[in-house]
Amino acid sequence: MPDAASLPFVTVISTGGTIARHSDNPCDTVDYAEIGRDLGAGHLLSALPDVVRARFRVREITFSQKDSSHMDMSQWADLARRIRDVLRESPDMAGVVVTHGTTTLEEAAFFLDLVLHEERPVVLVGAQRPASAISADGPANLHAALLVAASVQARGQGVLVVSDNEIHAAGSVTKASTYRLDTFRSPDFGPLGVIEGDEVCFARKVTARRHIDGDVLDRIMHDRPRVDICYSYSGGDGAAIAAFRAAGARGIVVASMLPGMCAPAESAALDAACAQGVAIVMSSQGSSGATLARQDLRQRGIMAAGRLRPRQARILLTLCLALDMPAARIQHLFDLP
Repeated sequence: MPDAASLPFVTVISTGGTIARHSDNPCDTVDYAEIGRDLGAGHLLSALPDVVRARFRVREITFSQKDSSHMDMSQWADLARRIRDVLRESPDMAGVVVTHGTTTLEEAAFFLDLVLHEERPVVLVGAQRPASAISADGPANLHAALLVAASVQARGQGVLVVSDNEIHAAGSVTKASTYRLDTFRSPDFGPLGVIEGDEVCFARKVTARRHIDGDVLDRIMHDRPRVDICYSYSGGDGAAIAAFRAAGARGIVVASMLPGMCAPAESAALDAACAQGVAIVMSSQGSSGATLARQDLRQRGIMAAGRLRPRQARILLTLCLALDMPAARIQHLFDLP
């Protein structure tokens, strides 16, 4: 039996979500979000076999018990502070695991990756089936996340998402399926690595990360600039764009028709908003491929989201505007792979 002090030290921070939901019906994998009840971090760990728990020295923290659709940037800012604090308090800690609902997990991971500048891994993990379900995926996902958080290979890779025995970078992962277990995918370049048995195997590393000044956490708590997402479609009249502008939007992210096009009336509304100082970022509705800074967009003063999807682009633009970054600097951050 190994000495407890020699075991990898990992903190598990629970925020709620499917992985921590329980339904009285073990066949319920649909209605549990509304009719089920929340479980704490302790229950998640107790669902792991003794032989698994014996491999780690784990501290449990319950941050919240919320469906992830109820989470927003102010709560993620608090979560970032908590993660930063627990890492600074414990230099011997290998890493942090955050359990989170999958609905907004990709947004949470991207936000944390932007504002946390930590060498030690921060791993987000969720589940597609509640803890009470037949063949619940939460315990296996949590075990895999603990392995990654304790892995030396994960250091310096930024915030990671672990699901279905795959390891994804926060900047490239998206939730692609409503109920399938392999919901998290990195469409352009694939996962960073996999977990096979008890082995963590990285095939590649994150080559470039976007960093936002940590002071932005305080700014968005007091004065978060409004940034909206407009979904473009054939025949769109631009009414949503005008409404966002009238509501005080400082930025608008366009989920455009591929590869970065809008209906004529939408384009006119975007130009009008841009002329009034609203920051416009063109992204696309596609799951893969980049929205490039074409000559037309540059001439109109519209930024291009690169490989970021609309919800990620909204987070990055919000933080950049909170720090009053110039457009050229914002575009540089979008251009990173």
